[in-house]
Amino acid sequence: MKLKNLLFLFILLKATSAWSCQLDTVRLFYNINQKELSPAHKNTLDSISRLLSDTTKVHIWGFADYLGRRDSNYTLSKARAETVKNYLLNLHRGNRLIVANGKGQVDAKTTNLTPLGEPLNRRVDIIIAKPAKKLRIATVPKVIPPVKKADDSVYSRIKNLPKMNVGDSVSFKELTFIPGRHFLRQASIYYMVALKDCLKANPNLKIEIQGHICCQFDGKDGLDFDTNKNNLSLARAKFIYDYLIDEKISPDRLRYKGLGSKEPKVYPEMSAEDQNQNRRVVIVLLGK
Repeated sequence: MKLKNLLFLFILLKATSAWSCQLDTVRLFYNINQKELSPAHKNTLDSISRLLSDTTKVHIWGFADYLGRRDSNYTLSKARAETVKNYLLNLHRGNRLIVANGKGQVDAKTTNLTPLGEPLNRRVDIIIAKPAKKLRIATVPKVIPPVKKADDSVYSRIKNLPKMNVGDSVSFKELTFIPGRHFLRQASIYYMVALKDCLKANPNLKIEIQGHICCQFDGKDGLDFDTNKNNLSLARAKFIYDYLIDEKISPDRLRYKGLGSKEPKVYPEMSAEDQNQNRRVVIVLLGK
């Protein structure tokens, strides 16, 4: 592969120099009566923590659903918020602007109550109210390290594209991106190369690249930390599109779109694996 293409895949662009508008809410969802942070919660908090400075103002609001008594639900919502606050404070000990509040229970909007409650109301909302510090450019490696173990099932799905019927789609949760950004993780680069090789070997194939996100269920797209725009799924799909164009795949054979959180595979997300199922790229065969 040409050196410029290696750089295209690896380099991480700077964020905008100043962010003028407030970041969207980041949400953590909980099991019934859960207040402790799960590994998935900690991964999310670690990802947004790198965007915070010691002067960033953060509001943390805890909620509970209608299960249980109202006073107990208030206590639970406050405990959820305080636990998140303490975790962030441990990472930013100098920040005195991280505040937490319990908002109590969110009343049911229907009379059809169930023992499972309402998962989307068992949550913590994290709102970053001031511009965050700029992201830094990662060091560009001179040599691609070898893959320890490639996933043969991914290659099989890619090689199977010419055998699919027009209109069929195949999902690739393995095309993973840096959290909150539209740049691929290193482990995904090999699958991008395989996709490019498949398209070059089958010049009649036409595809659409669809981006999806996790961690939201309102149908909206996610925030791209690099551009401060709410088009994360679109930006991720376009990243793949741009790579293929750079590799001399004709733009007449390619389309891309972002579907945000409109089509989750798993609802609600209760684990890191659930999030991975929703954080995915889908390839749709348009022609052959």
